Amino acid sequence: MERSRDSKPDVKAIASALGAARDSADLARALSGLDPGKLTVNDYSQLSRALQTGAAPDVRIAYLGNFTLDLLPRYVDVCAAREGLRAACYVGPFGQYVQEVLDDASPLVRFEPHLVLLALSLRLLRPEAVSAFGTLTAPERRHLKDEIVAHVESWIANALARLPATLLVANFPVPDHPQAGIADSNDEYGEVEFHLDLNLELLRRVKGNPRVQIFDADRLAARVGKERIVDRKMLYLAKMEWSPAFLPAVAGEIVRHVKAVRGMAKKCIVLDLDNTLWGGVVGEDGPAGVRIGPGDPEGEAFLDFHYRLKALEAQGVLLAICSKNNPADVQELFESRPDIPLHLADFAATEIGWDPKHEGLKKIAAALNLGTDSLVFVDDNPAEVSLIHQMLPEVKTILLPPDPAEFAATLERLTDFEKVAILAEDVRKTRQYRENRERQELEAATAGDLGSYLESLRTELTIVRAKKDDLARVHQLFTKTNQFNLTTLRYSPAEVERFVASPFCELWVARARDRFGDMGTIGAVLVKKEPRLVKVDSFLLSCRAMGRGIETALMNHVKTRFLEERANLEIRGCFIPTAKNKPVESFFEDQGFRVLERGDAGEKIYSLRRSEVQMKDCDWIRVTHDELVLGR
Repeated sequence: MERSRDSKPDVKAIASALGAARDSADLARALSGLDPGKLTVNDYSQLSRALQTGAAPDVRIAYLGNFTLDLLPRYVDVCAAREGLRAACYVGPFGQYVQEVLDDASPLVRFEPHLVLLALSLRLLRPEAVSAFGTLTAPERRHLKDEIVAHVESWIANALARLPATLLVANFPVPDHPQAGIADSNDEYGEVEFHLDLNLELLRRVKGNPRVQIFDADRLAARVGKERIVDRKMLYLAKMEWSPAFLPAVAGEIVRHVKAVRGMAKKCIVLDLDNTLWGGVVGEDGPAGVRIGPGDPEGEAFLDFHYRLKALEAQGVLLAICSKNNPADVQELFESRPDIPLHLADFAATEIGWDPKHEGLKKIAAALNLGTDSLVFVDDNPAEVSLIHQMLPEVKTILLPPDPAEFAATLERLTDFEKVAILAEDVRKTRQYRENRERQELEAATAGDLGSYLESLRTELTIVRAKKDDLARVHQLFTKTNQFNLTTLRYSPAEVERFVASPFCELWVARARDRFGDMGTIGAVLVKKEPRLVKVDSFLLSCRAMGRGIETALMNHVKTRFLEERANLEIRGCFIPTAKNKPVESFFEDQGFRVLERGDAGEKIYSLRRSEVQMKDCDWIRVTHDELVLGR
């Protein structure tokens, strides 16, 4: 339902489409091209009601604070639906944010939220001190800051202990009109400095905790305009600290956090070349004639676009090229223009030729061992974008605006690459795929002799119990691993945290390296212990590590742990089929398990009795566990 951004949206028709939506694609399609800034409060309410169809929500969000937040969920409903998500909401009673988390039987606890937003107004939290800020001494102002930080930190500790949720803690917008006016900057610990210091201290207190994130209300307010974030009439009438004009930005930011927490980040951005990575056509203008670089307004716009792509690469987003071009011309351009920030080595895959681009995208996905739904395709040509949209609707398509000055901003507005944290594995991602290409070249050079190839890799595998520092990467594996994932159970950061601490669970992580480099943390195994029984709840392996025996070494480890305790009589495992985990359909059989039960949907339950345990050979892998070498 594409529509012009300049026209008034037909809210009634959109609401009808939302009410009839059968899946996430229908939701996103119904809101395609919609400009949230053109909707009124009543429009948001109407669209939100249309989404209340009784369908199971994808995410449950709770809103707590000391000011009125009742309108916000309607905005979040619509913004979430634009991303193909259904959101359920719980709005806590006015000002009862502390009581809600301390009461184990509160409606909040029963709601079992995935995310909880805490939004506090300073003027309502400490009204006397804030209104009389100009009369406070510098030590009193610092004491006020410490008191507020301690209050928020205490709430966070209680919420973490009682809720299995990720917490979004809103910071405090710096006032646009400090009480002392321009003299505030020369005041000892003035109002602006107070807010900056308060926000910085909150950030430092929560940094490193995967279940707590700062919701940057101050940055949003600066973007929207601080004079627009408060409607004073609504503030006095309804204690509404955030105006309706500010709520679309707030809702959009909440959904960015939702996508990060749910692990919805796309993995690869595929780019056209001519008039996308540079101005002009390399086949006609030549390598020296295309426009990119300083000294030329258009060239500088493309230069900024490159730097923004480099920043995505540094966050673990793979870059790829799909272009109708002469490969030799492209090769010459990159070799002869060292001033261009991106080099061919920065691209994990390239498809340069004259085949249709949807075929090129399929080849790129296959080369990177990704699904095409992990790709974002960027092009300046509407015909090419339309083709991909029709032939590969699961691929996110981005049509660049006519003016290259807007290219970098177009990337900045994308929500498709959001992550809770950027891990070491993310930073090394492009290098790891480059190393994978070298492995594939070695495999080809061994002329199909798999044994010689595996021996030549000199793989080293370390298997250790997961610790606090592993939580973020383990959660990432649970949310993003699809092909080698026997059950595809998606666990939250809080659940992963509980598995690590539980005496009834063992969560193991696997790290690998070989002659080509460090592959990082590539696998996780979760077992749950019951009387006389061990259940393999989850068995995950990165697609980068498939097909080289690491999965067998991991299962041998599970069998060894099982045999160490004489009370264990049986290992149980389960395979739940999905659209993507076909490669592991027979994994348990291959490891010596027998089928115990078969379900109508293809799921299988497996059993391995103690007397049936046999270790499978994978002696080309050197396995280390608890500082003890188990393989050669």
